[in-house]
Amino acid sequence: MDKESRQRYLEEILTLCGTDGIMVIDKTGQIKRLQCPFYVVAVTNIGELSEGLICLVFAVKLDFNLIDVYIIEDKAYYHYNFRLIVRK
Repeated sequence: MDKESRQRYLEEILTLCGTDGIMVIDKTGQIKRLQCPFYVVAVTNIGELSEGLICLVFAVKLDFNLIDVYIIEDKAYYHYNFRLIVRK
């Protein structure tokens, strides 16, 4: 994908999703919006965060390669370093 196409795609995603949450598929197969703040657990040591640490995500952004980035304690971390904690 060229730079212009990536930029247009990013703008379109942000109009649908914003930075205040993520879209998830629940156990019944329905798409739901999970609003910030939400909890995640670190699956690896990353930056100042230790594996197993429960963290609060305050915002979700996209980097230029269209990878979700979680904002935790004013720092950005790639989503794949975490697993969602779903509370009922």
